Amino acid sequence: MNIEHFDYIALYKNICPAGYCQHLISEFDRLEQGGAGSNRQKSEGALKHAKDDHQIFLNLNNHNAIAFENRSIDSIFFESLQACYDDYANKYSSLKTNGEIKATAFKMQRTNPGGGYHVWHCEQGSNSSARRVIAYTLYLNSMLPEEGAETEFLYQRKRISPVENTMVLWPAAYTHAHRGNPVLGDRAKYIVTGWFYYD
Repeated sequence: MNIEHFDYIALYKNICPAGYCQHLISEFDRLEQGGAGSNRQKSEGALKHAKDDHQIFLNLNNHNAIAFENRSIDSIFFESLQACYDDYANKYSSLKTNGEIKATAFKMQRTNPGGGYHVWHCEQGSNSSARRVIAYTLYLNSMLPEEGAETEFLYQRKRISPVENTMVLWPAAYTHAHRGNPVLGDRAKYIVTGWFYYD
């Protein structure tokens, strides 16, 4: 595992088995063609930032996805995610002192050309989001610099370009306000995203 830490943001490269990310993309497209998936603005009340069809997501926990190399796709994902979190919590050990932290969301998202969540935001808020501690994103496909699609962090003045099979962890709080920059090319961006919560 190739690891990079900066400003409480961690990148874990080549974290999942080879071919796994492309398998998830195929499964997302197959399930969506069968009627799965929803629009973020309509289902989450997310702020409108592009045409309605530009950002589609589905929670893979709720669908029968085809296994990858005889293993369920969620078991592979959470095993890989846990390895990243274990490293992150070892570096920032105070995470181990305030109660158990868990991740359960397996939300996959496709951002079509022209799309992106362009609003500066953090992942921690009121109600259930108040328990969010760490946010995570697994990039499922690489995007060239000229294709945009970066995750941009406001106060850190940092843009992260999507690289296939790279997991990113960062604090859910206001200190790490971020946005998804527009997809400028002709290809869609695919990610898996979610949060670690205090149990």
